[in-house]
Amino acid sequence: MADYKLKIKVGEHEFEAEGPEEAVKSQFDAFRDLISGLPSTKKENSPTGTLPVSETPISPPTLNVDKIFRTEGRLISITAPPASETDAVLMILFGQRHYRNNDNATGSEIIDGMVQSGYRTPRIDRILSGLSDEGAVIITGAHRGKRYRLTNQGHTRAETIVKETLGKLP
Repeated sequence: MADYKLKIKVGEHEFEAEGPEEAVKSQFDAFRDLISGLPSTKKENSPTGTLPVSETPISPPTLNVDKIFRTEGRLISITAPPASETDAVLMILFGQRHYRNNDNATGSEIIDGMVQSGYRTPRIDRILSGLSDEGAVIITGAHRGKRYRLTNQGHTRAETIVKETLGKLP
């Protein structure tokens, strides 16, 4: 199946996605619904003289995920196992992004984290390919140069898994 790419800018909002056509279209529909509900902000020099909405970004509350992740250099592993290997992969990608600010993890970074976490999966690319088909991960590059990045939908799903895992701890 050929990858479908879409990159669009609407005002100050940008959308970029790559993957199966249906997944990209559903992500774009969600993006369109999200920005259509936002109020339009006007600049100070606007004819109506209204002031812009606060420029200070509101940061969401941060999770204390130190209980379930361990970091050693480029290696991010999990100490509390989730329900499945797929969930563990999403957690590793979440940890790469959270601790290392690494939005484009390599396959070896992910598989090393999985091995350190106690999983013995010889082919991580099959799990990641399935996640890409679901629209949770974007795969860039080819062969041994592939990199894996969580989509917004994937990040939300990974965050939910992390919260559930944290909730199971004493």
